[in-house]
Amino acid sequence: MARSKVSRQEVLRGALELFRVFGFEGVSLSAISQKTGLEKPSLYFRFPGGKAQIALEALGEAVKFFSGQIFGPLCGVGNPEEKVRLAIEGLRIFYGDGTIPCVTDSLSFPTEYPEVAMTLNRFLQAWIEAFSGIAEETGMARQEAQARAENAIIALEGSLIVSRVLQDPRPFRRTLLEIPDVLLKSK
Repeated sequence: MARSKVSRQEVLRGALELFRVFGFEGVSLSAISQKTGLEKPSLYFRFPGGKAQIALEALGEAVKFFSGQIFGPLCGVGNPEEKVRLAIEGLRIFYGDGTIPCVTDSLSFPTEYPEVAMTLNRFLQAWIEAFSGIAEETGMARQEAQARAENAIIALEGSLIVSRVLQDPRPFRRTLLEIPDVLLKSK
């Protein structure tokens, strides 16, 4: 029996879990209904744009998490080492210590939905900016900081794929440990 009271945030969290594991094309409204306990007509009522709207809003939830738990600490006040440590802890939580797939990868394919692609682009640009900003704080030149930020994200995203395929979170965990060396200039 379907649940009658499911919050919008519960629907979006459940949908995000599904999108992260199965990708945009691999998730149906039936799957979201089953995951959340909300019947399909109720999903259409709450999300008239269907699966694309749910995906976009679920991605928005991921962006909110990153803004608060990763970008916030990186752009806040404090010493760079502590800010990177806090951001790494946020990444550890978001990616289930290397057991939960990458949302940018799983939602990057639906090219017929430009809003999703634009949101992913802005999200990735913000991530690069936050990582390069912390690198610049340590005295690194802008160009080097940006390259290191991109390399850190490439390493993180790649480690999530390797961890998923091998069913072993150690590559992700090891990459998290290497992030400070990539982003923080040696004194």
